[in-house]
Amino acid sequence: MTSKKKRASSALLLATLMAATAALSACGSNNGNNGNAANNGGTNNAPANNAATNAGSENEAESTNAATNETASAAADTSEFVKLTWYILAPLDPRPNETSVMKHLNEVLKEKLNVELTFKFIDAATYAQKIKVAAASGESFDIFTDINGMLGFAQNVSSGIALPLDDLISKYGQDIVKKVPEQAWNAVTTQGKKYGIANPSAWVTSYNIAYRKDIADKYNIDYDAIHTWKDLEPTLAMLKEKEPDLVPFMGNMNLPQTIDSISPMVGYSMTDGKWESAVNNTDWINLTKLKADWYQKGYLPKKVITDATAEFKTGRYAVTAYHVYDKSFVKPTTDLGTPMVQSLLDEKAVVTGSSIRTVVSYISKTSKNPERAMMMLDLLYADKQVFNEFCYGVEGQDWNYVSGQGTDNPTVKTQDQLGWAIWHPFIGSLWDQWPSNWNSQEVLDGLKGAIDKAEYSPFAGFVFDSTPVKKEMAQIDALQAETNSIYMSKDVDGKIKEFQDKANKAGLDKVLAEIDKQVTAWKAANGQ
Repeated sequence: MTSKKKRASSALLLATLMAATAALSACGSNNGNNGNAANNGGTNNAPANNAATNAGSENEAESTNAATNETASAAADTSEFVKLTWYILAPLDPRPNETSVMKHLNEVLKEKLNVELTFKFIDAATYAQKIKVAAASGESFDIFTDINGMLGFAQNVSSGIALPLDDLISKYGQDIVKKVPEQAWNAVTTQGKKYGIANPSAWVTSYNIAYRKDIADKYNIDYDAIHTWKDLEPTLAMLKEKEPDLVPFMGNMNLPQTIDSISPMVGYSMTDGKWESAVNNTDWINLTKLKADWYQKGYLPKKVITDATAEFKTGRYAVTAYHVYDKSFVKPTTDLGTPMVQSLLDEKAVVTGSSIRTVVSYISKTSKNPERAMMMLDLLYADKQVFNEFCYGVEGQDWNYVSGQGTDNPTVKTQDQLGWAIWHPFIGSLWDQWPSNWNSQEVLDGLKGAIDKAEYSPFAGFVFDSTPVKKEMAQIDALQAETNSIYMSKDVDGKIKEFQDKANKAGLDKVLAEIDKQVTAWKAANGQ
């Protein structure tokens, strides 16, 4: 991986993607191809969420737990020196500065917690297997991180690898409680017990509209006044007439995250208020019909775009969708290779259980020092200096201050050739990241803003077991790839009906009945 790609990977960490684990090491380069109604989740990812903003819940948690935190800190016994082991996905390989960085971090940890930490970095290909083997063999380790469900919340609980955390959080984790939104705990709670810590990150994607700046300037496009796809249509019509050598719009229109998916084609629709297939979802149907209209009018390309970033760089397009709102326009300009400006779409997304569980920290049941492990995790939420040194490395060697040194939120810059890196949500809250060449403050604000106005799905803690309907789910999900070109049909209504019939014939009724059965049992088990 080149240093340029390494920098890009941090730029948007879980920022939007929540796609495959591989995307976590390149999460700054979302091509705008995820997020349509037929591709909002992965098999066995739990649906999750209910309405409320993060800001309110964080403020409530902070005021409620301030006194408790002081008591817990005073009671924490760190007189005995202990060694901790943390299994974590390798965000960077090789890591030539690992020895010097860990020496520095352990000096800090010795002073603050009287511990010495060893990270066991594992590649994505063997990550889940190695942790399961370690747990099965009775190996003593203290913390492990699950990323994009590689291990799976339900599996971590049922296998006994994850330790219940309620008492530990109550005693030693109050800084975590302050910063993890109250609603998010549902996604890591089962039968009344918390088993993990969902590290706050870009739990929703804020799709927006990006314009080539030269085109926007040439026609004085009032992009600040465009907030919906419908608002964009007059601009596309004008470009179709006045720029015949350009395709007005890339066509990579994506739904906001409004479906809490248990598979690529089945989920709970917050708009429709029910479990359904993607091709029955009202939001998806409306967007598909709009795309069909624009396609017939010549606003879109004559092909389905599979790599929007690369395609836009051909120079054949005036407007594209983009996955992060950056009011400085630096990020879209950098990613798309030409000066860009943006419109912020007025859309609300849904925080789902699977998105909340994008990165979860667990304490192993084999830990000999679970109390100190929780103190370790809490420190990364309590001390921004320590947290950012964990991620960026050693000052002068791996990074340098750009501005704001001595403040709580300085701006820093890492070396062009990374010798160390841990992506912030792997170990704590993305919102405690110091702005840098990885994520500017504007990018962080854009990502956080999308979450603050999002709703939470009511099924945050529900994890669907697809085993009883595995065959039917596979047949329904197999339709997903074909839905990408439905808008090109001259009879789009007929085509949508055709795919709805295909989903029904594949066994949709049986799948929905099984979901209803499991949801009923889940609610009963959780006192709902």
